[in-house]
Amino acid sequence: MPYTGIVLTFIGIHAAAFLILLAHWVATTGMYPQAARAFADVYERRPIRATLLGIFTYGPLILLLLSSGKIGNAGVRLVVVMAALAAVLLALIGSAGLALRIGRNLCAEADPWRQSLRGGVMLALVLITPLLGSFFLLHVALASGFGTLLLARPWKAKAQANVPPLSAETPTPVPALS
Repeated sequence: MPYTGIVLTFIGIHAAAFLILLAHWVATTGMYPQAARAFADVYERRPIRATLLGIFTYGPLILLLLSSGKIGNAGVRLVVVMAALAAVLLALIGSAGLALRIGRNLCAEADPWRQSLRGGVMLALVLITPLLGSFFLLHVALASGFGTLLLARPWKAKAQANVPPLSAETPTPVPALS
């Protein structure tokens, strides 16, 4: 029975990766709905350009992170690690557009956060698949998310003007328990 612990470890790692990916995508859609919508529009209009841009900009940062152990100066190593981790976070934020894009196709009439949740579940299940998903598709999705973030430019006011605002609906009251 020595293999039970190893199997449970891998199940725990995959469950954690699933929840981490899903949480980033839904949180991005909830906190920055116009930016997430702009990311999804970039995925709809220019997915190959976003992926190639991400590979050529995000890829070198990750390669630098992987070789940061060979850097002698601790201060430079810290800067490299911080820059690469910031790039991973930005890639996760940008790939929220892919989750939203998939969710739009699954349920067009739902709220954006529900679309992101449904699309994120499907995308996360694909990305945590052993071998093909974990070693290849996850890195391509993160690179395309980084490229999408660069193409959408959510930090520019002009880019936000092109995206229509979300409708402001009044929340429905929750019935009290009696």
